[in-house]
Amino acid sequence: MTKIPASRASRLRRILAGLIWIAWSLGVIATALAFTAPWIPAFDLINDARPFGALAAIVLFLAALALREWRLIRPTAALALLHSGLLLLPWGRAADAAPNAPAALRLLTLDLSSDSARFDDIADFVLSSGADIVLLQDVSCSAADRLIPRLRPSFPNAYVSAEGCAGQALLAKRPWVAIGQVITATRKPLLIWARFQWNASAFNLTGVRLAGPLAPNEQASDLERLRQHVSTQGPAQIVAGNLNLTPFAWKFAQLNNAGLGQHATYRATWPAAWPVLLMDNVLSTADIASVRVTTGPPLGSAHRPLIADIALLK
Repeated sequence: MTKIPASRASRLRRILAGLIWIAWSLGVIATALAFTAPWIPAFDLINDARPFGALAAIVLFLAALALREWRLIRPTAALALLHSGLLLLPWGRAADAAPNAPAALRLLTLDLSSDSARFDDIADFVLSSGADIVLLQDVSCSAADRLIPRLRPSFPNAYVSAEGCAGQALLAKRPWVAIGQVITATRKPLLIWARFQWNASAFNLTGVRLAGPLAPNEQASDLERLRQHVSTQGPAQIVAGNLNLTPFAWKFAQLNNAGLGQHATYRATWPAAWPVLLMDNVLSTADIASVRVTTGPPLGSAHRPLIADIALLK
């Protein structure tokens, strides 16, 4: 076995160290830009991808350790620690947890994404899920005509808003006290809402679909409308649906600041085949607790269904 000459080994070491410095500098710049998301919504995409940033920072730190480049170890360690801390922030913003409490209701939310040839599979899954309330987003005209009728016999209380063939639906086994919707400027429903009296408890439920992350300004406007709606809905609320945000986003933190804690913190729902990001979520105010959260199988949508068992503590 031939040895690499000392000069070549030293040169290779310097090249690798230089590459790590460049990658670290880019990581620092990206991290700094992410903190400008309150003023430049497009940079919230960096926060959305926080798990990948944390992984990259840890890899840089390990590479610096392997090279024994002491000048690199401290800065890469600092970046890795910062990203790891940011990665753990959603855990501190989670909803109340009551894993041993009896679930008062089961909520299922699913973004249908597009016209699907698997409406029968979706209907079979929903009907077998044991859900008490179902929220559907991106309800096309075909879904309104083919999927909803399959579900109505089991969910006699159905509200479907199919404005522009990109609507939402709320289906429940129990009747609601009141129901309505909020329409965006593009004539698509931003959210649908209902007030329920559930045994001895009352709560307001909001189903929502925010604009996608590649339309950051529209998404920011949708979020502000959602926050205004939440501020009018009283102390007991559940908000669920396709937020098109991960729990690491600055916009998501604004929902936490409004008193909503997430039930799904690290459970990925998108893309359906190999989920890596949590784009769908269930949030609630105090005294509405998470018992358990699970995801369903891929059903032809880009998103997996999210199922939350919920306890009403008051």
